[in-house]
Amino acid sequence: MLATSSLVRRSVLVVPVTDQATVADSWRHNADAIALTLPDSPGAQGRSAARGLLAEALQNAGRGGAEVFVRIDKTVTYADIKAAVMPDISGVVLPDAESRGDIDEVSDILRERERAVGIPAGELEIVLLLGTARGVWNVRELVNASPRIASVALDEASLARSMGIAPTPEFDPLSFSRGRVIVETLAAVKLPLGIGHPLGALPREVVDDQDFMRLADRARNTGFKGAFCPFPSWVAACNRAFTPSDEQVAYYRAVRHAFAKGVARGTAAVPFPGGRMIDVPVDERAKLVIDWWERCQRRDADKAAVERRLL
Repeated sequence: MLATSSLVRRSVLVVPVTDQATVADSWRHNADAIALTLPDSPGAQGRSAARGLLAEALQNAGRGGAEVFVRIDKTVTYADIKAAVMPDISGVVLPDAESRGDIDEVSDILRERERAVGIPAGELEIVLLLGTARGVWNVRELVNASPRIASVALDEASLARSMGIAPTPEFDPLSFSRGRVIVETLAAVKLPLGIGHPLGALPREVVDDQDFMRLADRARNTGFKGAFCPFPSWVAACNRAFTPSDEQVAYYRAVRHAFAKGVARGTAAVPFPGGRMIDVPVDERAKLVIDWWERCQRRDADKAAVERRLL
């Protein structure tokens, strides 16, 4: 059976740190993680001022038990990380990494700041957000560059811009990139994050719930384990879509029970209601689904326990 990441990160809510009202309310959306973003222009005065908001923002965002990350810019890596690293942070989101050197630089700065702040060595994570053709091509090198990397996401809008292509709702030019990131990330026992076409490259705040669930279900079936959520309205749907349903869990528990009985009788191919035969690969699939469901339940219970302490 393929080893799988133990992380549960079905929803990563993206929140601008300068929108203080949204930051203060961000923990209420029940996201598994929150990514705080700084203003886009690395050299702008506004970015420097925004760094001063991070301490309060990290505390507010983490009130509901979410992991909290800060998106940095690799052109001002040291300044961003120095401002971001404090006891309430889970790690940083690194966009547009293209080489092992990009990872090494961030990892070295994180190690320095861990010592300075008193965070255990190696605890802070790097979330890769791949948004260039070179980054996607080098994904195997990148995803294995550091033990700090536990999840990898594809920024499809950025990737399309970097390649000079224009996705449309009817035309998906990024299926190869998406598949490569999923396969390499799963093979490295890391967590691939993405929502797929068309919402990956063309995100919309208002999406019909049934349509969103269909797209998220397709993303899950291609290998994604969660998604970055540019809008709070995506969070609940992602949490639901990337968690196996109670009906699926009941089915796979029945599969496991029937297979165990068959094995006890000395056979590895067992008939199952509906005319299906159960064998070892089906039982292995059942194990994966049940294990993922149990981890999702524990993640939800952990967040609920944190929220109860606020009451």
